[in-house]
Amino acid sequence: MKSTESDPRFYVAQSTIPGARRGLFAKESLEAGARLHVIGVLIPALSISDQCTAYADEYKVRVGDHLLIPTGWGAIVNHSDSPNVEKIIEDGAVFMQALRPIAANEEILCTYSEYAQRRFGPMLEPRHGS
Repeated sequence: MKSTESDPRFYVAQSTIPGARRGLFAKESLEAGARLHVIGVLIPALSISDQCTAYADEYKVRVGDHLLIPTGWGAIVNHSDSPNVEKIIEDGAVFMQALRPIAANEEILCTYSEYAQRRFGPMLEPRHGS
């Protein structure tokens, strides 16, 4: 299975969040409602696949009874209590959708779900981006 990121509206650079490493940024201005399709591998939560990919826990996105391990731009979106995108699940696909207009060169930020904060809590603070 191939999984290739191809959305030219984004780029990776040093995060604006103190202590974080890299983050995702808008290469161009984005309108409210603009979406980034989060590509990756979907695995059942609490399965052997989930256990064997524990190294990626902090990046996994909850999709019903499954977890999506992002393999493109979605894997580098950092956490913020003041997000500019939110996770949307539509027909089993995961998107990051702009909550407001996003300026060119602005970092893309989302609030990690309560599930992620409970499951991966201590890892969220020191390890934003990669």
